[in-house]
Amino acid sequence: MGPFVVPEKGMKIELSPETFSLYERAINSSENSKIKEINGVYYINNKKSTSYTFNQDYYFMMGDNRKSSEDSRRWGFVPESNIIGKVQCVLFSNYQDRFRWDRLFKSVN
Repeated sequence: MGPFVVPEKGMKIELSPETFSLYERAINSSENSKIKEINGVYYINNKKSTSYTFNQDYYFMMGDNRKSSEDSRRWGFVPESNIIGKVQCVLFSNYQDRFRWDRLFKSVN
């Protein structure tokens, strides 16, 4: 996957098969717009369009590298409005199947 650009407020993209597949989910689920492609023509809110400008900032969220961990590669970019907190300390650290006690409750900068 990638390289790609995480969308930010005011970022304008030219619509193409590549940008459509990468940004369709964010536009349809978080931008209060509906984008669709019919026979190579793009429609935003049922109006023909060749470009799209994002209304908000997005983030790429990484998983914690544990089994069954999912992240933005699976469910897409996260709009800033959906972020409700931030990581402050390490609660679990495992390396080569051994718990790393020296990292427990360490600050994350």
